[in-house]
Amino acid sequence: MGHLAVEVVDCGVAVLRFVNPPTGLLTGAMAVELDARIGQFADDPAVRAVILTGGQPDVFIRHFDVVELAQAAEQVRAAPPPADAEWHSSLFHRMTRRLEQMSKPTIAAINGACMGVGYELALACDVRIAGRGEYPIGLPEVNLGICPGGGGTVRLTRLLGVSRALELLYAGRTVAPDQAAAWGLVNWVGADALADARAFAAELTARSSAALSAIKAVSRASADLAIEDALTMEQRVVNLRMASAEMAALMRRMNEQRLDIRDVGHGSDLKDST
Repeated sequence: MGHLAVEVVDCGVAVLRFVNPPTGLLTGAMAVELDARIGQFADDPAVRAVILTGGQPDVFIRHFDVVELAQAAEQVRAAPPPADAEWHSSLFHRMTRRLEQMSKPTIAAINGACMGVGYELALACDVRIAGRGEYPIGLPEVNLGICPGGGGTVRLTRLLGVSRALELLYAGRTVAPDQAAAWGLVNWVGADALADARAFAAELTARSSAALSAIKAVSRASADLAIEDALTMEQRVVNLRMASAEMAALMRRMNEQRLDIRDVGHGSDLKDST
């Protein structure tokens, strides 16, 4: 089933770990629990900063559970969402916006494989710190015949610029931590992502929480003007892709052959169908 493990350490730093061995996938139930936890952290004055990290070795979040994604796609095909669906029709969009808008610093301590919704959650955090290693970071959703559906296309483009983001998104390319840092997908790479994140969070909690809140509010507003319009566009596109026959075939292939999400879409001669 998977779950979240939470502890509060270091003068009000909440550490949330994603635990779903052995796969390291995020499930719908975990997303609902995460949404509730984000609301709890936002409202709790004792929580001064929030760290998201993986709860098992070498995995932050591998990606979303493809079995559940296939079931969601069946539901979309059976009952298509309105053509004018807004961004807030998605739990994941609402949740990542709450994470972005939380008045407290948020840090992703990327301790291993971080793809799809895992990296989308990291993108919604204020700072991303990766641990050393040879593991994938990025958004390979094109290999399932869809675009990222949790804010990835929007936030990666705002972070890297259109050209670099499209290079990665078109190819479904993931990169190792050192390359991720060189291109700006993460802020830096350290020996131990969680240790670095805790040290940075502890440094922040020693500062004025009101000042940090003001800095975050102004910085986020200046960077995210009209983001709702962009998220609405993404939500409508992903609704169309969820209803496609190509996505259903690619997910079936992935599940039957137990393929990695980075490989499933390569060399496919399937034709796109909506």
